[in-house]
Amino acid sequence: MNMKIAMTVAMMLFVALPMQAAGPLAVRTLGLSDAIEIALQNSPYLKAVRHETDADAARAVEARGHRLPSIDVREVYTKTNSPLDAFALQLSQEQFSMARFMVSDLNHPEAISDYYTSLQIQQPLYAGGAITAGIRAGEAMSKAGTLRLVRAEQAIRHQVHRAYLDVLLAGEQVKLMESVVETTQSHVDQASAYVDTGFIMEADLLQARVVLGEMEQERIRSANNEKLARANLNNIMGIGQDEIFTLTDQPVRKTRSESLNQLIEAALDNRSDLREMELKVEAASQKIRIEKADYKPKVMLIGELNYHDNNFAGLDGESYKIMAMASYNLFNGKRTRSRVRRAESLAASYTEHLNRLRSGIELQVRQATFQLEEALKRHEVAELSARQASENLRIREARYASGVETTTDLLDAATASQRASLMALQARYDCLKAQEALEFAIGLTE
Repeated sequence: MNMKIAMTVAMMLFVALPMQAAGPLAVRTLGLSDAIEIALQNSPYLKAVRHETDADAARAVEARGHRLPSIDVREVYTKTNSPLDAFALQLSQEQFSMARFMVSDLNHPEAISDYYTSLQIQQPLYAGGAITAGIRAGEAMSKAGTLRLVRAEQAIRHQVHRAYLDVLLAGEQVKLMESVVETTQSHVDQASAYVDTGFIMEADLLQARVVLGEMEQERIRSANNEKLARANLNNIMGIGQDEIFTLTDQPVRKTRSESLNQLIEAALDNRSDLREMELKVEAASQKIRIEKADYKPKVMLIGELNYHDNNFAGLDGESYKIMAMASYNLFNGKRTRSRVRRAESLAASYTEHLNRLRSGIELQVRQATFQLEEALKRHEVAELSARQASENLRIREARYASGVETTTDLLDAATASQRASLMALQARYDCLKAQEALEFAIGLTE
């Protein structure tokens, strides 16, 4: 029995050892381009926009189809003892005979069954310009849908880029706060040693511990912010929010030499949503032509091939018919006039939206440009302040070690250095975010 237990334990250890050697699952790496590609594939918003784009493309195909003939097949079954209909159906089925006519009761004929098979082709020849206008409107909306997808993809790239920067910033803040906590802990240890020697009062040690506690809280808050930033990035990418990645890219700040007016012109040339709205205005103007077509005559060519038989889908009683039909509406209760006015109002509305969008794009570029300039200046000042605060802390630490500096002054210097470093770090990433915002406003987000 003991031997069996020993063998069982040995087998369990043999199985467990490789698992322990393997350790936890390796954390995957994630570059910015990889994050963007994942988001482009998983985004529900992009999936919805792609479906809308497909619908717009189908609408263009539908509009072109109005130029092609319409072909219909009908099968109608009739059973009647109506004298007129019974006589006509006998003729249509090519079953009429004088002998049958003479012996039948014309007022009360026998019921007759008829299967009517019809093949009809309708070819519009002239529709008042509605077909051409419909095709142009459909093509404009199809192109607009494609451009809407382009801007939607740019928006996703922009969101991923900012979220990626947020994760990098949060990670660096955590590292900074860990270093600050370590430095503050050394100050506490030093103050504790001075208390033991009677060099400083215990109140100074307590104050140092309070500052250490505050730094610990900041470190905890930074760690939590990093978790939230990672969850937000995963959410934008459309993956599980518990998945952890090691970010491998560090975006580099770019410099632009264009003037503000040049940037605005570039945005007006590049923004796909502006092109989209222009196409919608074009489609709306074509819609007016479609509605006005009801004021003009319609011409259509119709061809029919008919069969009447007393059997289903029979091909007896063959006949054909060719018609050229022209129609012109004289009055329809002002419905055409109302539809034209509605189309004109919608076209005017789209035009105003276009003007508003063009003005809004200019404002976005101005805001992004000014914010980037502000961020660059703040970063320059913050970097200088961080260096000065760090040097001040170094001097204070040296003086404190020499016994010529108070604990309060040292802690104040440490706190000021920590805040200056955080502000410099934040300012650096604000520059990167402002730069990305400008690229997005111009329509150059990659």
